[in-house]
Amino acid sequence: MINTYRNIEDIQLRKEELRTSIDQRSEIIANLWSDLTMVKRSGDKGEMVAGVISKSIMAFDAVMVVSKLYRRYGKFFKKKRR
Repeated sequence: MINTYRNIEDIQLRKEELRTSIDQRSEIIANLWSDLTMVKRSGDKGEMVAGVISKSIMAFDAVMVVSKLYRRYGKFFKKKRR
């Protein structure tokens, strides 16, 4: 999209249009992000236990991945002897 600007007012008008568009998109992204990261509280004890188990499994998986990567690529992190 090629815009031709004839004077400074055209540039300022386009700048304001872009600013409002960016602000609108920023609000949409902020709302989506807050919906995504909001902790949903439930009163059900079974869901709480399931959540704890799920988070525990994810933490264990992360530790296993890190240990595997360290074993495979650990030579890059060790000090070299002279």
